[in-house]
Amino acid sequence: MKTKVTGYLTEKRNLYYVVLNYPPENGERQRKWLSTGLDTKHNKTQANALLKQMLRDANAGEDVHGVMERKAAPQGTVESTDPRPDMLFSDYLLFWLDWKRTTWEAITYEAYDRAVKNRIAPYFAERKIRLNTITAIDIQRFYSYCINVRGNKGSTAIHFHANIRKALADAVKIKLLPYNPAVDVERPKLDNFVSTYYNAEELMEMLPLFAGTKMELPVMLTAYYGLRRSETIGLKWSAIDFQNRTITISHTLEVVTLNGKVEIIEKDRTKNKSSFRSLPLIPVIEDLLLQAKKQQKENQKLCGRSYNRKFLEYVCVDEQGNIVSPDYVSAQFHRVLKQNGKKMIRFHDLRHSCASLLLANGVSLKEIQVWLGHSNYSTTANIYAHLDVSSKQNAADTIAGCLMTQPADERDWPVVQKNAQQQAKKKNPKRKSA
Repeated sequence: MKTKVTGYLTEKRNLYYVVLNYPPENGERQRKWLSTGLDTKHNKTQANALLKQMLRDANAGEDVHGVMERKAAPQGTVESTDPRPDMLFSDYLLFWLDWKRTTWEAITYEAYDRAVKNRIAPYFAERKIRLNTITAIDIQRFYSYCINVRGNKGSTAIHFHANIRKALADAVKIKLLPYNPAVDVERPKLDNFVSTYYNAEELMEMLPLFAGTKMELPVMLTAYYGLRRSETIGLKWSAIDFQNRTITISHTLEVVTLNGKVEIIEKDRTKNKSSFRSLPLIPVIEDLLLQAKKQQKENQKLCGRSYNRKFLEYVCVDEQGNIVSPDYVSAQFHRVLKQNGKKMIRFHDLRHSCASLLLANGVSLKEIQVWLGHSNYSTTANIYAHLDVSSKQNAADTIAGCLMTQPADERDWPVVQKNAQQQAKKKNPKRKSA
């Protein structure tokens, strides 16, 4: 009786792997490791289904490929990570992540890692599509699946498209593919974005909810200056010039999770050149900052050695000197609004609220671009042009003035028309009436 291939699931690098045990050849048992491309969170059922499928294929004599293959050896195991044209596309994506990791910033890598491991690789792994057989249709079907089945937004599908296209372009560079099929794929369409925001009255009702808490500074800074979350959390005391009453946005802080490990990413630069900006220090913010600075010194004395001195430079810290994390800010903002029955908006929507207030009070889109730190005018216009009521009212008044300088009541239109015809006859008596 022929010995069957057996196997089991295991975890590595936060992914599920299938380990297949093949019958011995020349007295040595063969073991093969195959990546499922599935993240270990909430994917066990799907991983077990892939295990069963791989066992069926292996016992049917079909060749089952994977990025990682291991053969049992007396002194341990040997791992192979060499990419091949006939490898599963999902396995190539995992190889690609490891290969390119050192060339990307941590924030970029986290975004690619999350998209590939949680969405892209699992889809293609389940369908067993190989690198050298993937077509534009396969990729197009994936985008349709994301939008129509998973309910992803067009912007999300666009991010997936960027990942796939870049990964395949790199496959062409290292001669695994002769051509990049993603080039022939129609780029997913971006959803029309309409920002959600609070008006002045809603903001005035919301701001007191955070007074006296560690959320007060992040909320106030974002509402008044329209800062990005990373800019708010990354604000340092050195950026505040109390003498000249300016605040300079020049540093960012973000928290990412890489392979299960939380890392704080500090940058002495902003998202783009335009994001680096100096703004006037608003009196209410100045008072709040002075109070915070005084309170932090008192907290240092009270806590003594237990005070976290790693973030002494930062403005947004708690009573023990710990940085107020970006995730906490977003989650707590949502929680407070919900508890108090307020209209639900995202923390980032405070940035939109700031812009909408400026626009509603006569500040031009160009000035708002500088205030928010957008890289170009078109970005500001695309997001906020629909709110520019004042310029549209000017257009409405202008066209109304051009076409009817002396408005008449609707019931007077026949009289006006008759008078106009009589005036025309006087000027041109030979003209016959129509």
